[in-house]
Amino acid sequence: MTDKTIETRWAAVHGVAIARALSSFGTVVIIWALIFRERSEGPVAISAMFIAAGLPYILFGPWVGWLADRFSTRLLIPTVAIAQGALTLVFIIDVPFWAVLALIFVYNVVAAIESPAWQALIPGLAQQSDLSRVYGLSQGYTSAAPVAAPVAAGILVGTTGYTWPFVIDAVTFALLAAAPFLLRVNRPGHIAHLEHRESTLVGYRFIWGNPLLRSVTILLGAFVLTLGAVNTGEVFLVMNILGADETTYGIIAALWALGNLVGSVLLGVRAIAIPDQPRWLVLSLWSIGTGVLAISLSPALWFVAVANGLTGVGSAYLHATATSILMVRTPEKIRGRVNAAFAGFMSFGNIFATALAGIVIAAAGVREVMVACGILALVTLVIWGGQVYRARMDEAEHADA
Repeated sequence: MTDKTIETRWAAVHGVAIARALSSFGTVVIIWALIFRERSEGPVAISAMFIAAGLPYILFGPWVGWLADRFSTRLLIPTVAIAQGALTLVFIIDVPFWAVLALIFVYNVVAAIESPAWQALIPGLAQQSDLSRVYGLSQGYTSAAPVAAPVAAGILVGTTGYTWPFVIDAVTFALLAAAPFLLRVNRPGHIAHLEHRESTLVGYRFIWGNPLLRSVTILLGAFVLTLGAVNTGEVFLVMNILGADETTYGIIAALWALGNLVGSVLLGVRAIAIPDQPRWLVLSLWSIGTGVLAISLSPALWFVAVANGLTGVGSAYLHATATSILMVRTPEKIRGRVNAAFAGFMSFGNIFATALAGIVIAAAGVREVMVACGILALVTLVIWGGQVYRARMDEAEHADA
């Protein structure tokens, strides 16, 4: 549990957020460089790349979370960063597509360790009352990655070919290895007392055994499914139905990230009080659900653009409040495993939506599927949202390691 008496280390918080954003930026640049290089394999192959990238977060969630709790930040982050840098250089080699998928999978097995390790460290740097502001700042830095990375990847590939993007990213990861030492941050490892299986699965057990976290997870899972389908369908809605070209679609898609950035800036200015966070989470989900319906029913491109921007703001508030609730309610010694379990639930929803969205849209139509997903998300909010809205933010509960 975070010590309420500590002073929030804002310089370290910004430093960790920048390090995580830099890592995210490098990962997204790699993905886009590979998409540009492998696009001749067709759209199914591109979907396979995203699935290969997401599967490790589901399959190895219990173990990467255990590693994040078992070993110190100063041991884990440098090891992971160096391994990522080495694997990034392997991508330079022109190999068959099946090998590219295998490398993407292995790369993300390593990358999956990084997020719970950083995430579990953050509450030790801040007062609980500042956590929503802290995660808002972190989201602000991170949300810049999906906006800048495709542009950077396109420029690098267009001007230097397919070698330098990977070399530059490898150097970036090498620099990240020094981040915990330069920022003077560390979360010591914890020794588990129970047998191995119980220790690795405790994150899933804790989330599902806590009524508030279970409801939050169900709600977010439904919205992840919805957004996964909408992200796929929006391409066809904007370009095929509303007649946008590639440049216009890129601008409209970027407005979501811009709205996310605006919301993160607002959160960084003023924290949401801990007792108010469940209500803000429900309100942010409502704004996203109605935003999805607005996008689905948009009569014109400007309408999609406005809805994307506003829904992006709601997404920032959702991320900050959900993460803060998760951290406040989780005992310190299992934060890595709880973060990994939560990421596993969300990754499963995203992969499931990505795999099925194209098939369902082809069978039922773009608007029909998007509207149905928006309604499904709002119905889920009606069923489980009341429990979250009325929830009290008590102290972190006891849990065995």
